Amino acid sequence: MTCAEEALVRMLDDMNPVCGDKIERALLLFDEEFPCWDEETFALAGEDFTTLKKLCEIGLLAEVGRGYVLTDEGVRVHAECSERLGLPARQTGDFDAEEALWNNRLYLLMDRAFVGQFGIKEYSVNEPLSFAPELKREELWKIEDGRVKYIWREAPLVRSLLATFPRWGVAARKFASPGRESMIKWVKEAGASIGELRFNLLLRSRYDFELYRKEAPLPEDVFRMKDADRLFFFRAKEGRYDEIYDAIGRLHIFMLDQRRVYIPGYADIDAHEQENWTMFVVAAESERELESVAERLARDGKNLIEPAVPLFIIGTSMERLRRQEEPEDTIYDWFCDRSVHIVRPDV
Repeated sequence: MTCAEEALVRMLDDMNPVCGDKIERALLLFDEEFPCWDEETFALAGEDFTTLKKLCEIGLLAEVGRGYVLTDEGVRVHAECSERLGLPARQTGDFDAEEALWNNRLYLLMDRAFVGQFGIKEYSVNEPLSFAPELKREELWKIEDGRVKYIWREAPLVRSLLATFPRWGVAARKFASPGRESMIKWVKEAGASIGELRFNLLLRSRYDFELYRKEAPLPEDVFRMKDADRLFFFRAKEGRYDEIYDAIGRLHIFMLDQRRVYIPGYADIDAHEQENWTMFVVAAESERELESVAERLARDGKNLIEPAVPLFIIGTSMERLRRQEEPEDTIYDWFCDRSVHIVRPDV
């Protein structure tokens, strides 16, 4: 038994069973999605944040920047605890501690922002989303008369995609979805590249779950976008608008793939003929930063969402989410009353 294990055993022995479980549970919070924690995130998760210092003192955690991560010994003890409890071992792998902590905080604050009444909330952090074709920035967008203009529809590869997969909208439901294999075939024949898009946080909000859970899944819905409102949270920093324009443009193409290849007929309208919302959420650190970014993007106006409507551009901030004392009932309440509306396709 290592020194860290002996210290952990002593710590557990000195506590009542409930406290011992609390220490072990705290250690198991560190996983591949959330490898970095601090006092605020621990408290938001309902844990005793003083546990972090205790685990640090016995060598299972180390301070990195403003957060805590597992040490090599912590990884080993974490794996042993997981195995003993019959839990899957989820290795943390390589990560940026500052970014991981920021994503963790955004998830926890957003999760408490609304209850999700009558539905379920499916969150993922840094989820890889593949799309095709991947385009160079100069093929994706340009600045014209001081405003962004998306030009990706003019790209030869996009024209080829549209010609190969012409069916979209509700009328496409009577045909089988082309799906992943057809996409791979087109990529090879067209000489296209597959890109990867990652957001700090992705929320699939499934309202009225009891009704929709009886719907048969589509076999080609590999990204689980059917019958869900989707909110793509992007960490926006003041002055780095090129990165925001890139992310919005890539989301355009990702949703084009959903509409034409993976779930044509269901990308924007669900199985019960209700609208599915697709939202790009500008997530800033402070209200001042959010105001600055929102003001700049508002000047671009509907150029941000064309030619990819329906798409909403909204905003929130860590400061705003912290200030919210009571949760809203649904994602729609949060959208209407708590978010900043930057560009809407319906007004």
